[in-house]
Amino acid sequence: MVKTLVLVRHGKAQDADPEIPDIERSLTPEGRMALGAARGFKRTFGLLSAEERENAVIWTSPARRARQTAHEVAKAIGEHTILGDRKVIESESLWEQDEELFLAELEKCNASCLIVVGHAPFVGKVTSRLSGDEISFKPGAAAALKMGKSLKPGKARLTWFVQGPKPKDK
Repeated sequence: MVKTLVLVRHGKAQDADPEIPDIERSLTPEGRMALGAARGFKRTFGLLSAEERENAVIWTSPARRARQTAHEVAKAIGEHTILGDRKVIESESLWEQDEELFLAELEKCNASCLIVVGHAPFVGKVTSRLSGDEISFKPGAAAALKMGKSLKPGKARLTWFVQGPKPKDK
């Protein structure tokens, strides 16, 4: 069973555009820079222990903006990987925002630290369900939960929350 679960909302993405399928929307250049900056994910994921960072497994929505965010997470925890590596796994439940399927997948996961990159409102709903804490995730926000022995509502403990970094305007 997962001991530490970190739920992350993807970074600042392109505005919706009828010419671009939603799943293909990218992070904005400013959004990506904000995640990679010293006050971005380096600071956020520095809150994890060295052991948690070393053993972390990353799950991501297959949406381009989430995959790009997962890549920034991997860089911040010291993984020099690309998507498709054994430690970065795409999960349709995160794109579909299917809480029940996600929780079933989570129950089977044996990673000691799992970092999940998804979308709003899904990450907030899962945080609330597992810990009882109501949090509004802005782009790039992350919440860490210490998991109990079950996935019953309210059994996890919120240990930290970092609101996402603000992209600098041009």
